[in-house]
Amino acid sequence: MPTALLLASESSGITVNGPLVVASFDLFGITWNLTESIIVQWFVILILLAVVLILTHNMKVIPETRRQAAAEWIVEFFRGTVDTSMGAKYKAYQPYIAALFCFSLISSLMSLLGLRSPTADISVTGAWALITFFLIQYNRAKTGKVKGYFKSFVEPLPFMLPFNIIGEIANPVSLALRHFGNLVAGMVIGSLIYFALGNFAILIPAVASLYFDIFSAVMQAYIFIMLTMSYVSSAECGD
Repeated sequence: MPTALLLASESSGITVNGPLVVASFDLFGITWNLTESIIVQWFVILILLAVVLILTHNMKVIPETRRQAAAEWIVEFFRGTVDTSMGAKYKAYQPYIAALFCFSLISSLMSLLGLRSPTADISVTGAWALITFFLIQYNRAKTGKVKGYFKSFVEPLPFMLPFNIIGEIANPVSLALRHFGNLVAGMVIGSLIYFALGNFAILIPAVASLYFDIFSAVMQAYIFIMLTMSYVSSAECGD
């Protein structure tokens, strides 16, 4: 069952574990773990690299192949998405948003190959949310300068300072937990369905997998980039 985190025998039940630690090593007095999430992400990078090379090979000024037409459609889609959600002045974010969506989507779909989805690891979605957090702070500092940046934390009144700080931290945390939680929930539900049906697990788990592994993967990737664009673009402030 692709969506299963770990299925034990029917007598022992279902066990939900974190990513498998493949190897560990010590560096600078710290123990570093090489987990399956890291390995699968490198696999995702190779898949995306192969897709990009195939779609962009031997491109012409006027499209002559469906491959180039598909590549141009993808570029136009993300260009339009960023322009609509953030504005034309944020066009520099187009490559990042496109890469974030594709990486999230392919990572979630790894479960179809029997691999653990990296997006079911909170450290993965947490890292993406951390990048969003720094982009928010960068955009606020860029548009408001030093004075406007610090002033934004005490608006509309000074006593709002702790609440504004909590809000700044809560946005990326909720962003990471939303993506992670939905993927893990789908994996657990899929496992429960497979476990409950036992020997009759023929069609229903496959239908459930279409939703949890495909539809949910697309939706979560799209929601993640939309919230990222919303948080970053709304972080503008005056000096």
